Amino acid sequence: RTKAIVSALHNYSRTDDESVVDFDINRSLDDSLELLRHLLKQNITVEKGYADVGRIRGHAGQVNQVFMNLLTNAAQALVGRDNAKITITTKNDSDGVTVAISDNGAGIPPHVLPRIWDPFFTTKDVGEGTGLGLSIVFELVHRHGGTIDVDTKVGEGTTFTVKLPRKAPAAAGRTTEMGAVKTRELRPRE
Repeated sequence: RTKAIVSALHNYSRTDDESVVDFDINRSLDDSLELLRHLLKQNITVEKGYADVGRIRGHAGQVNQVFMNLLTNAAQALVGRDNAKITITTKNDSDGVTVAISDNGAGIPPHVLPRIWDPFFTTKDVGEGTGLGLSIVFELVHRHGGTIDVDTKVGEGTTFTVKLPRKAPAAAGRTTEMGAVKTRELRPRE
């Protein structure tokens, strides 16, 4: 187990630079799951439905961060729930790869949904969240020329669907100030 964690940390940290590389989406998801094992051992079942999606070209560290944030949110949405389950699927689509991360948690209330991409917006207690997770996810997916959608039903759960092109645009590595993030480009599906 220690070897697996060290390997996942190594894969996660060595991809944190600004270089563009070819990387395996399924392995990135598995590395994220390994690093989040402490959150997932709280009676949460993880079901994986990976297709043979191959490799994509982009900033692996940024995409890993997307998965870490989405999986962390899913795990936190399941705390204290019976039959807690996270489902992860990958598939090829016409332009790239689609990754769906679902949980059977409480769902996102309609009055909260329009603000989930806003920087510093959080529904967590003081000291438990910064409100940057989904804002960062949105920006990193956008930098890679991808899209992210959310489908949620109160009492049933939430699915975040990330679509990434096979090759990120040249500008994907540039950083921008958080205040410049356009948080209204993608609207949650209702």
